[in-house]
Amino acid sequence: MEKQSLKINFKDLGKINYKKFLALQEELIQKKENYLLFATHSPIFTVGKNEAENFPFALPVDRGGSVTYFDEGTLMVYFIFNIKSPPFFYKKVRRSISIFFKNFPLEIFYDREKPGFYIQNRKIASLGFRYENGRSKHGVSIHINPNLDEFNKINPCNLSGIKATSLYNEGIRISMDEAKKTLKKIINKVFYETESISSLN
Repeated sequence: MEKQSLKINFKDLGKINYKKFLALQEELIQKKENYLLFATHSPIFTVGKNEAENFPFALPVDRGGSVTYFDEGTLMVYFIFNIKSPPFFYKKVRRSISIFFKNFPLEIFYDREKPGFYIQNRKIASLGFRYENGRSKHGVSIHINPNLDEFNKINPCNLSGIKATSLYNEGIRISMDEAKKTLKKIINKVFYETESISSLN
């Protein structure tokens, strides 16, 4: 069966206020195109709305998952895609992140029971999506070099016995730009075709 190419509009948002990003996401979710967005944010705790009452210090957002932390050392990868099959889409996202981590001499694995990527009991990436009207929103957070002292004030995703770690904490020195470049190539390969755009207007 011939593979069908997938046109994805790519944009690196750089560092963007998280609430400003949420507004942008709501604009893009109304469109019919596929968007892959890279971003970083100032330090912030967020939580899925279903668990918001348990974490009053965190910003509630309409995604899956529990409480987590982002900052300038966290690479956010947002997928605003047309989705026919959420499980098939999620499998491709997971495969992309798995291939990215295979670049490093670390034993990183995906845990189906508590979705995310781990080194032993240390979480190094989280996945949190929402699907509505055939569209995906939110995405993946990859711990390049976040402030782990701040992050570990919580249990990542409210998981008992789990701590946050990062590539830097595990001895991997990779810049945010290098991580973006590598991950974009991988997602291109997994999702077939990405078209760069200079503007989202």
